[in-house]
Amino acid sequence: ATTEHPTRGSVPIRRYGVTPNPPLTRAVDEPYQLDLYGDYTAKLWAVEALADAVAAEQQRLHDDADAVTAEQRGEHEVRVAAVKARATEVALEITGGIFEGLGARATRTELGFDRFWRDVRTHTLHDPVAYKRREVGAWVLRDELPEPTWYT
Repeated sequence: ATTEHPTRGSVPIRRYGVTPNPPLTRAVDEPYQLDLYGDYTAKLWAVEALADAVAAEQQRLHDDADAVTAEQRGEHEVRVAAVKARATEVALEITGGIFEGLGARATRTELGFDRFWRDVRTHTLHDPVAYKRREVGAWVLRDELPEPTWYT
């Protein structure tokens, strides 16, 4: 089932399992649904803002590429690593946890919601976030910049 949003169109939401007390007639009035969608949206917007800020920094560096120092490149890579780590965690949380809001019936193969989690998981395994978090930690705690690699 879906509910229509004035600007985003159709938003999936389960219509059964509405909390019996107080009686609600619409799933979009369910406090748990409001909390879940609010939490996931806030996390998504935060990671989007971080990614946008790092992308703008990258554009500034690219615009004057000949003047970029090794330190600037390294510090930028640390921020890119932070975006990768945070975006991975948020994407996995949302695509795996959305079934809490959609309900068990949403796991049916013909609906295809599971493909979003599979796609995120596949793309995030190519460059494990554990390495990215270590790069950020090494910079924060020891002022060490990451070495350039094929993944940076």
